[in-house]
Amino acid sequence: MKRLSISVIFILLSIAAGLHGLDSKFIREIYHSKIPVANRIKVFDDYAYIFDDWQIHIYNVQSNWKPTLETAFSSTFPITDVELLDYKHLYVCSHEPTNYITEIDTLNRFGKIYVVERLTCNKARREGSLLFTTHRENGLEVYDISRGIVPQRVSTFSENWGILDLEARFPTVHALNDFGYVNINVMDITQPRTIGTNYELAGPTVLSVNRNTVWIGAGSTLYIVETTYPDNPVIINRYRFSSDILDLKARDNELFVALKSGGLKILDITNPKRISEKNSFYLKTALSSIFLDNEYIYLGAGNQGWFILEYK
Repeated sequence: MKRLSISVIFILLSIAAGLHGLDSKFIREIYHSKIPVANRIKVFDDYAYIFDDWQIHIYNVQSNWKPTLETAFSSTFPITDVELLDYKHLYVCSHEPTNYITEIDTLNRFGKIYVVERLTCNKARREGSLLFTTHRENGLEVYDISRGIVPQRVSTFSENWGILDLEARFPTVHALNDFGYVNINVMDITQPRTIGTNYELAGPTVLSVNRNTVWIGAGSTLYIVETTYPDNPVIINRYRFSSDILDLKARDNELFVALKSGGLKILDITNPKRISEKNSFYLKTALSSIFLDNEYIYLGAGNQGWFILEYK
């Protein structure tokens, strides 16, 4: 009788978990280092690239339990973004054309050669053999990188506004400007053109794309924009957090959100019109960056360093 009661309780709890969007997976912190300062973090081929305004640190994370520092670079002017051609070829963005990137020789522990290409831009995103860079004032630039790390500019696109954030999913570049969301078609990379806009957003700063849905952070509000018809992107839902959204990443049916206060939130986005929180990882400090790599979540936490979480 007792076994039957326990089984019934377990079944009821499982049903309740499903009804309330609770998660069958667990978050476990497996690594945390308070150095270096981690404003942003990216991962490529078992290497983590952690950077702030002045330095880039490259770690081998083949063993996520014990990352090892490979080398580091310093910048004369503030770094605005980093993008990768492969694990040893880096694009480093800044606002200063005369910026100089120097490897910190004392930190190159294994003698590997890394190549850095300087770019004048706010953001850089690679999509296959194309590199897209943004300028706060001048809009979008498209580069061909099929012949090596040195980018060959193909076109410039601007409609009297700059771009705050972007994600490239050829033949579309999803972008945010001061007014809201812009859908740019780059099928002809020599002549990018605007397909659709939605200027009903208030203060958008960061976006992530998942299938025909764009997830946009604007202060503490999450906007969900459907792009099934690219010429008419529409807001289909809103979700409000208790703190500002600093970064977000959509993957499959989950959305990972980094908050200024409150840590990491994971949402079930199976139905974009009815989303719910399914898991979280609390931190007292602000989370500034998220990167997803299979069952691992990499978090940049500014002066509190960086974290690796296992999520399975």
